[in-house]
Amino acid sequence: MLSKEFQSVYNIFKMNFYASMCANSKELTMQEAFSLDIIYMLGHPTILEYAKYMGISQPNATYKINQLIEKGYLIKEVSKEDKRSYRLQVTKKFLAFYRDNDRFIKKVLGDIENIFTSDEVKLLEKMLQTIKVEMIQGEKND
Repeated sequence: MLSKEFQSVYNIFKMNFYASMCANSKELTMQEAFSLDIIYMLGHPTILEYAKYMGISQPNATYKINQLIEKGYLIKEVSKEDKRSYRLQVTKKFLAFYRDNDRFIKKVLGDIENIFTSDEVKLLEKMLQTIKVEMIQGEKND
């Protein structure tokens, strides 16, 4: 039951994010929205880091990145550490979609704070912190 409910909540958040990105930007495909989300979460990856994470070839990654640059969602910045490589940076255009998702999350959390007691909200916060730590530890052990 717990796994089903957690997966259900997780899926709602994901679906809301990608649906809002694609609905608000008629030029983005779902795959491009996903790629931008990954690049954002990786925090200024190189093209090679992005390619490795996605499990695709560097030429394929370069092609996808160039499409996103042309659409104005991504820029390449020369790496400060290695002037021969580039770091990927999402643009304000992309971050505007993230703000839409943030509004959805804030609304859901506001509703939770109105429905549950303060102690229940604190317990949920503690549980989420523990889940985050467990997920990070599980990632390191893989």
